[in-house]
Amino acid sequence: MKNRQFSQSTGRKWLRTILIILSIAAIIGLALGIYLYQDIMEEKRAGFDDTKEIIMSQTSITKVEQIDRFHGDKAYHIVYGENDKKEKKIIFYPLEGTEKNITTVNTSDIIKKEQILSNWSKKCNTCNLIDITPALIEDDVLWELTYYDENDRYVLDYFSIYDGTSFERYRFKRMFN
Repeated sequence: MKNRQFSQSTGRKWLRTILIILSIAAIIGLALGIYLYQDIMEEKRAGFDDTKEIIMSQTSITKVEQIDRFHGDKAYHIVYGENDKKEKKIIFYPLEGTEKNITTVNTSDIIKKEQILSNWSKKCNTCNLIDITPALIEDDVLWELTYYDENDRYVLDYFSIYDGTSFERYRFKRMFN
């Protein structure tokens, strides 16, 4: 009878030990995941404060609403802001080079994001939109739409920000599932 109690007690100790080890591993994994996420997001936003200061000191922008990144031929910070006359602007600030050629667009002169999306969705109603963002490629200011098309290809579609005409399209076929 003592052997039976001994084996049940030993089994419970092993189960408890395994559960404690798994709990500790899960906590460490969660902490590492949170740390990596924060590190990646910080890297993504690196330089935004410097860009904001430069834009506000070197342009007519008095209020910065948002800053994003765009990577085409060159990398840019895209600054959404407004001047003291409440005119909304989109500014492309290049990240490379010492001499910066800043491109500014008045939002009153462009086709709105919603109109581009409406036109796109009429042509591609089974597509799955990922994102739409302003883009600058070879001095052409564009809307970049990223989405999965009806054939499950990843697509980068570029349209003129001024008149909505198609500029170029890249389709990427998935090699592995």
